[in-house]
Amino acid sequence: MQETPEHTELRRTVANIVDNDINPFVDEWEAAEIMPLHDICKKLGQAGVLGISKPAEFGGMDLDYSFEIAFAEEMGHIKAQGPSTAIGVQTNMATPALPASITDLVDLLVPELQRRGRFRTEYDSHTLRGHFFN
Repeated sequence: MQETPEHTELRRTVANIVDNDINPFVDEWEAAEIMPLHDICKKLGQAGVLGISKPAEFGGMDLDYSFEIAFAEEMGHIKAQGPSTAIGVQTNMATPALPASITDLVDLLVPELQRRGRFRTEYDSHTLRGHFFN
């Protein structure tokens, strides 16, 4: 993998969130037996570091997988395994990794979930990231 200035900037952004918004609170969260995953995801989404390798047409960044690796390496600096594992599952396991799979998700699964009342039908945003965090 060739590290580029764009990889370095992504790493800097993620490291800043880990250092300022996650690590200072890990001991408190563990003592309370909680993990505010929604807040963590919102912070990462606001920083624009979710959907790294997902297609731009669905609100992703459409970058190659080396950027996902850089993201995961920085998330590995979290003082507890729970947050980085949960984010990794959401970004790379629970969501399809292949572009054709995300199309199937959007075209086949989402309408069925909407029909069952399990997924929103109206949004204030026009991107996948915005739909999740608004």
